[in-house]
Amino acid sequence: QGLQEYEEWKWSKNPTIVEVLEEFPSVQMPSTLLLTQLPLLQPRYYSISSSPEMYPGEVHLTVAVVSYRTRDGEGPIHHGVCSSWLNRIQPDEVVPCFVRGAPGFHLPQDPQVPCILIGPGTGIAPFRSFWQQRLFDIQHKGG
Repeated sequence: QGLQEYEEWKWSKNPTIVEVLEEFPSVQMPSTLLLTQLPLLQPRYYSISSSPEMYPGEVHLTVAVVSYRTRDGEGPIHHGVCSSWLNRIQPDEVVPCFVRGAPGFHLPQDPQVPCILIGPGTGIAPFRSFWQQRLFDIQHKGG
């Protein structure tokens, strides 16, 4: 029965490993085992939200700073690792990153050609870059 209660608690509360250890202080976990249970940080992918022609040499990101509570909203506040870090750094700090292109997409050469842009789950960032590029094209290439 204890295992079933634990499973129900785990799935309803969605605790972090620290919260599990706090909830069950009798658990004695060696630090080496604890370290093996921590997930590796995965790369965070963000869409560039600036036009390379309007802002040469710059990359703009539009990022929502993530914070949430576990334990059905009653637990401690957790902050997104990357979004919080990006929010704290200074404008002149270097951000280790790489650019992954989207070779299958490009705006039409003629700025007068209308576009329908749909971004399920992508947020506003890619649209911002497309709008900036469209404005740049109209201002510099006519239209």
